Amino acid sequence: MAIDFLDKLAASVSRTARGASDSLRTMTDKNRINKDIAAIEHELRARYQEIGEKYYTANAENPDPEYAELFASIRELMDALDVLRRDLDTLIGTVTCGGCGKQLMKDARFCPYCGAPVPEQPAPEAGEASGVCKNCGAALAPDAVFCAACGNRVSDEVIHAEPVSPPKPLVCPNCGETLPPDAMFCAICGTKAPGID
Repeated sequence: MAIDFLDKLAASVSRTARGASDSLRTMTDKNRINKDIAAIEHELRARYQEIGEKYYTANAENPDPEYAELFASIRELMDALDVLRRDLDTLIGTVTCGGCGKQLMKDARFCPYCGAPVPEQPAPEAGEASGVCKNCGAALAPDAVFCAACGNRVSDEVIHAEPVSPPKPLVCPNCGETLPPDAMFCAICGTKAPGID
């Protein structure tokens, strides 16, 4: 009788183990298939985006009437993006590469990311800035009501002086990558940023 009980127990454990193994195999297969589906969907979105960008580029000057409104909104967004990039460049003392859109040091002649030549930056014209912010020292646009750097309201008594130059950007001591001012580590090689203990 004891042997019969042990045989039943062993058979029950064996069935449970097979069931768990089958469930694990099913779950693994399900996860693999879901991962494959997600990868293909991602690739499809990338291809659709590529087609859309190529279509836009090829037809930007003469869009199909059906897409004219979308083309106009893309142009508006691109113009807004250009303005924001120029504002950012001015604020942090960089230029944006026309080839790849990465931020570069103002004195760069070529982009280190894509190799595109960087056009020489014109010297600021007289009257381009109407002074500096009393709060942070950043250059102010002639018609500024608020400082673009700190948000402080610009009073009628603007200090007319040379703007304070932005701090020298951080450079990774390992790979030479330019780092954002608040970086703790290099995004390229992972080395600690200068001044981080």
